[in-house]
Amino acid sequence: MAEGVACAVGLVSAAVTVPLGEGSALGRGFRVFPVTAVTEARVVAGTGLLCAAAAVLALGVGALLRRSGPAVALVTASIVLPFLPATSGVLPPGPSRWLLRVTPAAGFAVQQTLPQYTQVLSVYELSTGYCPLAPWAGLAVLCGYAVLAFGLAVVRLRGRGV
Repeated sequence: MAEGVACAVGLVSAAVTVPLGEGSALGRGFRVFPVTAVTEARVVAGTGLLCAAAAVLALGVGALLRRSGPAVALVTASIVLPFLPATSGVLPPGPSRWLLRVTPAAGFAVQQTLPQYTQVLSVYELSTGYCPLAPWAGLAVLCGYAVLAFGLAVVRLRGRGV
């Protein structure tokens, strides 16, 4: 139930925020790179799925820890904390890419809209909007953590006879 609510909230929030953010940026004189309708739909739907996967991860960790407060803190930290130093330029590019490939923060890749081209030499770094994983691959990493946590919680709860 909570996962469905999280997905709906993420979906509606992204559906409202993406066009408003674009309009606000254009109104302030910023250049906005155009994206296709398919890319925009992927960002909106992917944000909903990102929220749902984070909710499943929190549910699994909560069942493992048997405490909701520490579970929410741990899941929030595992998703947000790797993202902040990786995208702010605090860490060098190598560790930053590694953090966003192997931690639950990889799920943010689903919000990436800028493609990388092999024939174009450019600065493909997190600080310029490029994630080290393809959008759905990044979401798959987060989903993998969610499935693992949920599966371990099921095993633990079955072992207790609950």
